[in-house]
Amino acid sequence: MPEFPTPSTPKIPLARYLKQVKDAGAAVTVSAPTSVTVTAGPAPTTTSTLDQWLLQDGQPVTHIEVPAGFTSETPVLLTGPATAGGLVTIHVGENAHVVLQETWKSAGTMLGVGVWLTLGAGATVSWLTYDAFAAKTALVQRTATVGADATLNWTIAGFSQNSGASLITTDLVGTGAQATVNVGVLASGAQHIGYTTAMTNRARKSVGHINQRGVITGAAHLIFNGIGHIVQGARGSDNQQENRVLMLAQKARGDANPILLIDENDVTAGHAASVTRVDKAQLYYLMSRGLSLELASRLVIRGFLEAGLAEITDPTLKQELFKTIDETLVNAYA
Repeated sequence: MPEFPTPSTPKIPLARYLKQVKDAGAAVTVSAPTSVTVTAGPAPTTTSTLDQWLLQDGQPVTHIEVPAGFTSETPVLLTGPATAGGLVTIHVGENAHVVLQETWKSAGTMLGVGVWLTLGAGATVSWLTYDAFAAKTALVQRTATVGADATLNWTIAGFSQNSGASLITTDLVGTGAQATVNVGVLASGAQHIGYTTAMTNRARKSVGHINQRGVITGAAHLIFNGIGHIVQGARGSDNQQENRVLMLAQKARGDANPILLIDENDVTAGHAASVTRVDKAQLYYLMSRGLSLELASRLVIRGFLEAGLAEITDPTLKQELFKTIDETLVNAYA
């Protein structure tokens, strides 16, 4: 497994979280075509203090094996336990085409969630992650390792109630590997939640893009850290990132921290970051057409988050996400 950025990542107190006692984990429910193998087995090799924290106490690990050449538009569905965290490893064979849909609505005190995905050469994966934790605190690590000429299209919808951290790592290890990671987050109440999304180009002609969008209401604090790293020898690679935060309340706090680490000359790389409040001109335009402040704000926020959630095509899930946005805004303007 790739090594994750150190706990000193800006403004996310990972070291403090790792001192807390983790709730016991449980098995993850998997629904998949018969050719996909689902087993329980040994834990992956630990490479960091975060891995050790997640894998402590012999927590059960669910292993998913997608065979080489597998092709299906029917999603492999992963559902987290009701009151616990969980651990999953997923291996996608060469030239396979698979859709992954992962949902977490777990309650608890201090949850640990780990998901490790590996793409074989030429594989294509569309991965949708929906986090709606009801737990007090959750520490989540997801990593993807992308092989030669493989493609990962990953969308993460963060609509949870918990505080904590979500750590997202993508390693482009094969020539021509490509990955796009879209993150859309709604933070509310007194949440203190941090997202660190890291994209590392380790192979020639690899392409990695990060797009993070967050909306904050109440007294919540949302942190976006984007880390783009092109290692020496990854010639002809491209690494781009965009981190944008929209605040709706006076007590809302947002941070967008772009980080680029470039160790090779023959590459392209760039970043963009912004932390701002709702555009008053947009609100004025909509309200001048007869819309209420609440409805105008809802439309602006939907449009803002859509950039991070555009890849979600499941109509039922999209309706649930928009319902959560609407309910959060109703409370914000009550």
